[in-house]
Amino acid sequence: MEPEEPIEIGALEEESPPKEETLRDWLPFTLRGCATLAYGPWWRLFLTQLTVAFFVAACCVWFVNKHWCPAIEQAIKELPHDAGAIRKGRLHWPNTAPLELTPLTDRPYLRFIVDPKNSIDHGRMADLQLELCEHHVAVSSMLGFWKIKYPASLSLQMDREKLGPWWGARRPFLLLCLGAIVMLWLLLAWATLALLGTWPVRTVAFFADREGGLATHWKLAAAALMPGAVFFGMGILCYGLGLLPLLGLLVVWVIHLVLSWSYLFFSPFHLPQMKETEESDNPFSDPVEEDDADEDNLFSEPEPMAVVEED
Repeated sequence: MEPEEPIEIGALEEESPPKEETLRDWLPFTLRGCATLAYGPWWRLFLTQLTVAFFVAACCVWFVNKHWCPAIEQAIKELPHDAGAIRKGRLHWPNTAPLELTPLTDRPYLRFIVDPKNSIDHGRMADLQLELCEHHVAVSSMLGFWKIKYPASLSLQMDREKLGPWWGARRPFLLLCLGAIVMLWLLLAWATLALLGTWPVRTVAFFADREGGLATHWKLAAAALMPGAVFFGMGILCYGLGLLPLLGLLVVWVIHLVLSWSYLFFSPFHLPQMKETEESDNPFSDPVEEDDADEDNLFSEPEPMAVVEED
């Protein structure tokens, strides 16, 4: 029989089995999940961002299709047969009387008014109101009031017999384009904001003695933006269902910023802790002399002996 390898007495320790990752550990809804995404592969973070961006874009498309598209179709139906046109930066209308294109409902989200001479003040009875005036379109909302002049190159015939089929044929494609634009804009915005949030993450990780390089901290900053985005998407759903007013949606937008920065600050504490290295307190001491001193010390603990089994 061949002699077995020496076994050090007292050196055998049972290693604890590695902890298995669950789906809850890498979803970006907890601080630990954001840290796990930061240490995970790139494709996992990108897949999470793509899913969240699709959710927010779907909420926006659903809202526009449910509330704005019916208002546009109603405005087209209310256009007179001999309606005018917009040519050379000016609205040509057959009469000067104001015309309400979208009758007010209990909860108007979008309102269209034609007032060529801007004769009366129509107030603000909807969340978003568009007034077609002679030389500009007036946009009013809770966020403010803007006047946008008609482009000189714009030529739009405001005839319901032409606008109706044109809008009906292009409505699905316009909604798809809206969803794609929202997703692309979110992905680019998150990448840019993650670059800005990398430095706060590195600062917190440095003082908390946490591991991670520049790429890990960037991924952590990107993952910390996901909970706020999901929260804002749910706010859009509540606004579209009539559970929140427009002011409530603005409050949700502010809260989603605070939530993102909170995750950005507290997530680094869930990164792996930096391993401490044992070094001598005296920077001028010679490590060889310290080893000799340990050997000469009578009270030092003896090294574990090896037991060898003979044949």
